[in-house]
Amino acid sequence: MRPDQPPSAGQITIFSLSPVVCAAIGLAACRVPGIECRPRNAAALAGRGTIATGYPALRRHILTSIASADSKRRLTGLAITFLAALFVSLITTFARLAYDAGSNPPTQVFIRSTCMMLAMAALQLSFGRGLMLPRRVIPATLALAACIFFMSFGYLSSVAYIKVSLAVLLLYTFPLMVGIASPLLGRERMTPLKALCLVGAFAGLVFASWGDFGALDWRGIAFALAGAAGVAGISLFGGAAMAKAHPFAMNAWMNLWVVIGLAVYLALSGQFAAPQTTLGWLATAGVSICYTLGILFLFLGLTYIPPAQSALTMNLEPAFSTLAAILLLAETVAAQQWIGMAILLIFLGISTLAGLPRREKA
Repeated sequence: MRPDQPPSAGQITIFSLSPVVCAAIGLAACRVPGIECRPRNAAALAGRGTIATGYPALRRHILTSIASADSKRRLTGLAITFLAALFVSLITTFARLAYDAGSNPPTQVFIRSTCMMLAMAALQLSFGRGLMLPRRVIPATLALAACIFFMSFGYLSSVAYIKVSLAVLLLYTFPLMVGIASPLLGRERMTPLKALCLVGAFAGLVFASWGDFGALDWRGIAFALAGAAGVAGISLFGGAAMAKAHPFAMNAWMNLWVVIGLAVYLALSGQFAAPQTTLGWLATAGVSICYTLGILFLFLGLTYIPPAQSALTMNLEPAFSTLAAILLLAETVAAQQWIGMAILLIFLGISTLAGLPRREKA
């Protein structure tokens, strides 16, 4: 499947993915009629009579070849998604460096949303597709743009007041929000295993937050939780909305609304703050480049592996973000925080695996 293939309606799946990525694209599982992005199960092919059973040696050879191709495709998809998690994890650290150079969150969100809008529009046009959307789809882009704004502005603002390591930990309360809201909205049934995962993930969060994260400014905590709420909103409602048009066009429009809103705010408030140093401008470029490449690599990765495998790989982002803060910002993270983060991610991973359809587990 080519990376520019659009997902078919009704085949959009939201998992507990990286917050930044969820908010940016609402995450579609890329499948089109007649073509599957995830590798086929070789045994299933044989069972359907696809491979002749009269030639055992040939059958074994074909099955081995299929399994080898499946493995290479899966490894390629995991490697691409790994890069997506890495790029996304660097955003908040670069944002912190930009703030230290005189910039501010509204300016950074405005610049990165502009870059994202232009990149998505260029990709849509490069594949010979138009940017215009049906009128009935516009309200969906506005709703998702609001979620993107909460996620972007909340998350990037939080690191102006609290450590990056705490901000990313608080942002990962969004799977807990989704896990509680989904049964209440009738989206899925709460099972004992899912309830256990929610309790375990929350326990890991509390355990990690109990240690020393420096000054706990309530503004940073509130902004991080607002960002988590934005991600949760996209996780709950983004799938149906993203099925209405191609993700590139949808994302171009969603980021356009964010750019327009912030442009009006910055013009009226006079708070546009460009970085005052070369390092600040390099960090600003890093925010925009990592944001755009993270989303594009995630799109590409979803053409090789199922969304659940992508979700598990993207759960590496908090660890990457914390490591980046340690290396580039000289933040200190105690062993207790690492243990709490590990507990949180383990239970999120179990929850993701528990939600896999049996066919996908095979």
